[in-house]
Amino acid sequence: MAPSMEIDDNVDKKSKSTTAAKKVGTPSASSEEASPHPDMSLAQDIHRVMMVHSSTLSVEDATAIIGMDPAALLDKVISRVGTGGKSVEEAIKENEAKYNKTEEDSTKDKKKDEEEDSDKTEEIVEPLLNAALYRHLQSTLGYNKSDALSEVNLTAIEAHHEAIIKILRENITKAKDEA
Repeated sequence: MAPSMEIDDNVDKKSKSTTAAKKVGTPSASSEEASPHPDMSLAQDIHRVMMVHSSTLSVEDATAIIGMDPAALLDKVISRVGTGGKSVEEAIKENEAKYNKTEEDSTKDKKKDEEEDSDKTEEIVEPLLNAALYRHLQSTLGYNKSDALSEVNLTAIEAHHEAIIKILRENITKAKDEA
């Protein structure tokens, strides 16, 4: 039998309910939008790729477990951590638009997202645009394909993140002043 990378299903319900009852820290979204079980698929995919790379898991066993070739999974992970297959400029522009919306635009988009969620059968995943994680995975896993992001592109993504952080801080200050 091939090794399994699945989470143990035999966790007793009592421990789950006490864990769920504990509120540690601040959720990343408002309480009505926060998920009690965040999507960990990217973290799981990174773990699987790292297990194969470290030879802890054979390619054959990994293929049997994940249902795809580990090389294809690596491409999927790198794409998601980077720009999602888009050009750096396009990914940055879309991400900036998300943070530069007015309150009215946000309300319209929320209603549109709710309508799309009811029709959604396949999850559309946004690119992470995480230059530090991309660099780490690239060096650790030896990812050097022709579509790999260059250092110039990764620096542009970092600059974009600094600009977004500035926008978010300004929004926090504005909200505090209005409260």
